[in-house]
Amino acid sequence: MIQAERILDNLINSDKTPSAHYIHFTSENVIYEYCKGFANLKNRISINDRSVFHACSVTKTFTALAILQLQQQGKLSIDQPVKKYWSQFPYPGEITIHHLLSHTAGIANPIPLRWIHLAAEHSSFDGDSFFKPIFKKHGQVKTEPNERFQYSNLGYVLLGQLIERISGKSYENFIIDNIINKLELQPVELGFSITDFANNVTGYQKNWSFMNLLLGFFLDKPTFMGKTEGKWKPFKPFYVDAHLMEG
Repeated sequence: MIQAERILDNLINSDKTPSAHYIHFTSENVIYEYCKGFANLKNRISINDRSVFHACSVTKTFTALAILQLQQQGKLSIDQPVKKYWSQFPYPGEITIHHLLSHTAGIANPIPLRWIHLAAEHSSFDGDSFFKPIFKKHGQVKTEPNERFQYSNLGYVLLGQLIERISGKSYENFIIDNIINKLELQPVELGFSITDFANNVTGYQKNWSFMNLLLGFFLDKPTFMGKTEGKWKPFKPFYVDAHLMEG
C-alpha cells in the first residue's frame, strides 16, 4: 500500500484536501489504514480513527438494504409499482420500486448543493415539506422507466419516504433498529445526528476555486460558511436535507 500512501500524502501536502481517512478492509480485518491531516484547521485538531464525517451517498446502500428487508418481511415487492404502496407517489404509475433502486425510473437529478441546513435548525427540519416543491418542480420524468440509467438523488429520497410509509417508522429509526443496532454500533460511530461536535470533521472548500464561486449561486455563504482559514473556507456544522448519516 506504499503507492496509496504516496498518493494520499501528495493530496494533503499539495493542499488539495485538509485531511484523508482511507481504510482498505475485508469482512474479517483491516488490511490497510491511512489517517492524516486536520479535522479542524483553525484549532489544529488532527483527524483520528474516531473522527466523524458525513456519510453522504453511502447512505444509499442502507436505503437499498432497508427496502430489501421490507421485501423479505413480505411488506412489499420491488417488482411492483410504487403506487401500489403509496397512492400519492408523485410520478408515473408504471415506475416500480426496482426502477428507483437501479436509477432507471427516469427521475431528474437536480443539483443538490443547496440541500443543507444548519445543525441549529435540525430539530425543526421537515424533510417531506422541504422536498414537496422540489418534486413538483421536477415532476416530469426525463425518460421512460427502464429506458436508461440516470443517477437520481430524488429517486432515493422517494425510497426513504416509501420506507416510512410502509414501516410506520421514521426512516432514521428504521435504519437504526434494523441495521445499525444489529451491527452493534454506537450513535457516536454511525448515526443521523452529530453527537460529538469535537470529533465532527469540519467541511472545507478551497477559497480560490471555481466550486467556491459556484457555491455562491446556491448557498447564502455567510450563513453556511465561516471566515477564510488560510487557503480554505470552512462550513459551519450542517446536515444534508435528505436522509443521510454521520459516521
